[in-house]
Amino acid sequence: MVGHEASKALRDEMANASTQVGQLLVLETDIVRVWHIILAPGERLGFHRHELDYCWIALTAGRSRSMYLDGNTVDTDYLPGDCKVFAFADNETMVHDLTNIGDTNIAFTTIEFRASLNLDRSRRVW
Repeated sequence: MVGHEASKALRDEMANASTQVGQLLVLETDIVRVWHIILAPGERLGFHRHELDYCWIALTAGRSRSMYLDGNTVDTDYLPGDCKVFAFADNETMVHDLTNIGDTNIAFTTIEFRASLNLDRSRRVW
């Protein structure tokens, strides 16, 4: 697809973003969901919606590009062990995709915290 068609396809994908934030769900409890993501060079994890507080941990070195619902595009370099935590306000979400723009596989573990939307944030310890 090119031009207008590609933009419409991306807008449609963003509008229908899944809450499946990884490729493989490896653990689900009342407290967390743990996902694995492994992307080959050029491979893309489609648009997905984060509704829960979460963190990701890079398992490999690599480089990615993410497009966000607000139109921003961000390139990120990773080293093994890099980690980032996201905490959302009530009713706040984030929609983005993830493309491996490097020349080696990239792998992540993503942990969603299931109590996020119900947690009294005044009692949060982190």
